Amino acid sequence: MSILFEPTQIGRYTVRNRIFMAPMSRYRALSGGINPSSTAKYYSQRASAGLIVAESTMINDWSGGINSPGIYSHEQVVSWKKTTEAVHEQGGLIFLQLWHAGRAAHKSLLPKDREVVSPSAVPSLQEVLTENGMTNPTPPRELTLEEIAELRADFAQASRNALEAGFDGVEIHAAGGFLIDTFLQETTNQRSDRYGGSPHNRFRFLKEVTEDAIEILGADRVGVKLSPTSQYNSMGIGDVLQTFKYVISKLNNYGLAFLEVNEEMPFTELSAQHRAILDELRSQWTGPYIGNGNYTASSGAIRVSQNKATAISYGRFFLANPDLPERFRGNTELNDLDVNTFYGGDHRGYTDYPFLSKQQDER
Repeated sequence: MSILFEPTQIGRYTVRNRIFMAPMSRYRALSGGINPSSTAKYYSQRASAGLIVAESTMINDWSGGINSPGIYSHEQVVSWKKTTEAVHEQGGLIFLQLWHAGRAAHKSLLPKDREVVSPSAVPSLQEVLTENGMTNPTPPRELTLEEIAELRADFAQASRNALEAGFDGVEIHAAGGFLIDTFLQETTNQRSDRYGGSPHNRFRFLKEVTEDAIEILGADRVGVKLSPTSQYNSMGIGDVLQTFKYVISKLNNYGLAFLEVNEEMPFTELSAQHRAILDELRSQWTGPYIGNGNYTASSGAIRVSQNKATAISYGRFFLANPDLPERFRGNTELNDLDVNTFYGGDHRGYTDYPFLSKQQDER
């Protein structure tokens, strides 16, 4: 597994290892999308990752998250700055994932003057979390061109705010059946204007968001996340191979810091057909590639040694093991995962997972 501990280049940064922390929603933000003080501790505890990608973060007040952090107000920027400073004090690197739920939201999570929207009025069948528990998402209304322009501006401002908050870069969330992903895929984008129809038009919104982020941060501080074969949020249907071959061919032109691909959802098994699709897409990408999804230390090392990934992003393992690289290096037993504290709550299941070293645990 020594290959996981080799440094590598990710954009402008030389990262110290290839064990990255994947973005994971924890739903612990306070009112107004402001982080509690414990967020800084949570991420700084995990700063031994080669790179942290912080959880999906709302670009505006109608992004649709429940107890999700935001990056659209001054107060949110200030709360995130405490986190970036804490991570940097530990020698870590941290990017922020920019996110809008799109149709994967419920009306009760939005301001009264906003509606659940999507490129087209195609509903998702995946339940979403609300104040009253899990429920079906509100059927979306098709976005107007004016709203698309507003969303583009909000993504751009989110990139500016992330820079002000001290993040080392941003990851554009174009995966998971959320807003940008639904622009890309043909079953959720049935528009007949310049944002729909051909792969070229369906790529347009991600193109605009990416180019705006590059203008603000530089291409070497911008990453993109995709999930071509994931069926989460009722996605991954249709000719995803051709769609994402086009998307990747275009993203190749920007010299991005990385492409992260969600290859496999938790508690699922990747089919041979989907693995073949992902392998072909991987062969098309020319920059740093982050593999994500159900990897162990050994399977991640194999993937990197085969040159099928530059690094591996770990989610649940990092959630329960703040010192994951140290545990991988020593082939040490991992902490048990408490699924009951995944979402919401206090410090329990957030900042209280034990370290191998008691001194680290108490810092």
